Amino acid sequence: MFDLGFCPLPSVKCINSCDCGVNLDDLLHRAHEYMQQCRSIPCVCYEIKINQCGKATPTLRGIYLREAIACQQPTEWTVQVEPRFHEGASNLEELVPFEECIELHSSEKAVVRTPEYLLLTHNGRSFNIVVDPTKLSHGLHYFEVCGIDCKAPWRGAVFRIPITITKPMSVNNRPPIVSFPKLSFLPGHIERRYIEVPYGASWVEANMLTSGFDTTRRFFVDTVQICPLQRPIKWESVVTFSSPAAKSFAFPVVGGQTMELAVAQFWSSGIGSHETTVVDFEVVFHGIDINKEEIMLDGSEAPVRIDVEALLASEKLKPAAMLNNIRVPYRPVDAKLGILTDKRDKLPSGKQTLTLTLTYRFKLENAAKVKPQIPLLNNRIYDNKFESQFYMISDANKRVYAMGDVYPKSTKLPKGEYNLQLYLRHDNVQYLEKMKQLVLFIERKLDDKDVIWLNFFSEPDGPVMGNGAYESSTLVPGKKEAIYLGPPVKDKLPKNAPQGSVLLGSISYGKLSSVRQEGGNPPVSYQVSYVVPPSKVEEDKGKNSSSTSSKAVSERIEEEVRDAKIRVLGSLKQDNDEECLEWKTLSSSLKSDYPRYTPLLAKILEGLLSQSNFEDKVHHDEEVVDAANEVIDSIDRDELARFFSVKSDPEDEEAQAIKKKMETTRDQLAEALYQKGLALADIESLKGEKAQILAATEGTKVEERTDTQSVTGQSDLFEENFKELQKWVDVKSSKYGTLTVLRERRHGRHGTALKVLNDMIQEEGDPPKKKFYELKLSLLDEIGWSHLATYERQWMHVRFPKGFPLF
Repeated sequence: MFDLGFCPLPSVKCINSCDCGVNLDDLLHRAHEYMQQCRSIPCVCYEIKINQCGKATPTLRGIYLREAIACQQPTEWTVQVEPRFHEGASNLEELVPFEECIELHSSEKAVVRTPEYLLLTHNGRSFNIVVDPTKLSHGLHYFEVCGIDCKAPWRGAVFRIPITITKPMSVNNRPPIVSFPKLSFLPGHIERRYIEVPYGASWVEANMLTSGFDTTRRFFVDTVQICPLQRPIKWESVVTFSSPAAKSFAFPVVGGQTMELAVAQFWSSGIGSHETTVVDFEVVFHGIDINKEEIMLDGSEAPVRIDVEALLASEKLKPAAMLNNIRVPYRPVDAKLGILTDKRDKLPSGKQTLTLTLTYRFKLENAAKVKPQIPLLNNRIYDNKFESQFYMISDANKRVYAMGDVYPKSTKLPKGEYNLQLYLRHDNVQYLEKMKQLVLFIERKLDDKDVIWLNFFSEPDGPVMGNGAYESSTLVPGKKEAIYLGPPVKDKLPKNAPQGSVLLGSISYGKLSSVRQEGGNPPVSYQVSYVVPPSKVEEDKGKNSSSTSSKAVSERIEEEVRDAKIRVLGSLKQDNDEECLEWKTLSSSLKSDYPRYTPLLAKILEGLLSQSNFEDKVHHDEEVVDAANEVIDSIDRDELARFFSVKSDPEDEEAQAIKKKMETTRDQLAEALYQKGLALADIESLKGEKAQILAATEGTKVEERTDTQSVTGQSDLFEENFKELQKWVDVKSSKYGTLTVLRERRHGRHGTALKVLNDMIQEEGDPPKKKFYELKLSLLDEIGWSHLATYERQWMHVRFPKGFPLF
């Protein structure tokens, strides 16, 4: 058995440098000859593991020296070479007899020193490599250590150890400036420079001056820094020069890390011109050293002290901080464990992959951009113990608005209530059990009017005393300065910021020195957060009111007992006949005890509307009409009208309490009139359907008699009820507009009914209600607009899907 993948690489060495146009047949023929030579050689591949001496981790495949400190002294590395045999290799015939004498060759012995030979057996062998980059010039260098079989040198290198060294140039002058003059560029040319960023530098101001061309030139400027245990820090920009000019730009850096600077002219830029573009590139390092990169305000009145210092040169200190995002925590309302299918999700070891679906609910008072955040899981893939993490945001109609994974993205959502489902997988049920109460944050961007700008002070008592405001100063190297960041004013906190939520924003300290960049964004910024504290305790405004103090203790106890009974009535369920009977018994008892108490009658009406297990719909609607009439009769409408005709004093606590009570009574009256109108319309519709059935069997006389009864009976009640409702509320609003649509429909004004219904759908801030669209479809069918009805029915599948899509 021999791996064909290893054949062509060594065999191409047989091709002379003067041979041109070697065809595939010739290459395959020489590969076959190479295979014939290797018949007696054991078929193995070589696994290379490299560790720096004295360090167990990380385990590498090659050697990469990038930072300046690694290039200032020799380093020693341990290389472990392990031969890998094919599966099922015999111990006695293949593994035990295996022995190879490997000659080690270094491509540059002055830099990479290795032993001369290595005796390799089936269980592997290690050797040390010494890398000495101290005498290398600045820039990129590449070396190799090759292992050659002493008995069969014609095999070529059986393994290779790559060694890459990027030796940066140091910046010793003050102020720290690096210049690259007279760089020549042609289309597609790239210039790379490696610079050791001085300690204390936090941003760079670069200047690029071009000359020597007469047509437009386009350049790509890119910088990369590699920091431990995080993604590379990258910055890039595309710069276009229509004529010789100078341009400036700024970007953040990390002190002490090597920065790779690449400047390239686009391959298509100046391709028709033979002129060379000359570029003078200058890099100036700036920095303000701070003792805290991430600032957290704990919600108290105490400010946070920040020590700042300029380590490289004099810098302008002009701090600025703002809070422009809010992050609200949520706990799951539901957690479901599941088992995936055996065919696809069962591991070879026999373990079964399990799933955990967490459901979160959140509400948006206004349309906003939201972004779900899970600090434990986000932005980690290969170092995460969970196989997958997906989320899905949907509304009450199961319509999906956004889906995402380990890298969440912001999504624009309209006002309303939403569900977020989080999907996790693992083969250990204990790990998933621990995640059942996983905290999720919904991050939302604040409106411009709600953005909070924080104040800086020169003394710790500044936020309380209101003096010592700090604006700007000049930092001198070697001298520290302390400033204090004050918490936001409590009155400026967003209204929908509950206790425990976090306000997030950015804080910056430096100011760009270049004249061309004045007024732009700060060169580097850090995160600042503020934990929303508990809201202030509201005083009981009504505790000393005359109405409360004038009541006797026995009367107050009786009122408390009455309200408690009503709360119990509202909490009863009516899912089956027994529960309905208990509810009716209690409601009748309470009605006899408090016959004209409006809140009780309104609660009884609410209970009737919540019933769903009734047999006779007409009888149920008649019960709703009777209950609504009881609510209406219990309210003195003349007194209610007189009260709202006069404005109350907003500073009078007792007057405000009476106003609140009257507003509640008005809402109960409007709700009773609205539900009564719906029930009357439903009764008329059901009786009309019965009349049509009778007309089909008995003739037209029954139909005419039914129509006459409808016009003289229920129609008058509906109109009277509608006109009464018009006195108290806007009947075209989204809450009561359905009654207006039904009225216009009864009078044959289908176009007006459709217009009112469309206005209701557009005004509705919550997710669309299915009953509105079903009513719209029935109106379109009655008008005869079949093409619009077909279009709306197709959209019904999108607006109201039957279920959620699979993860």
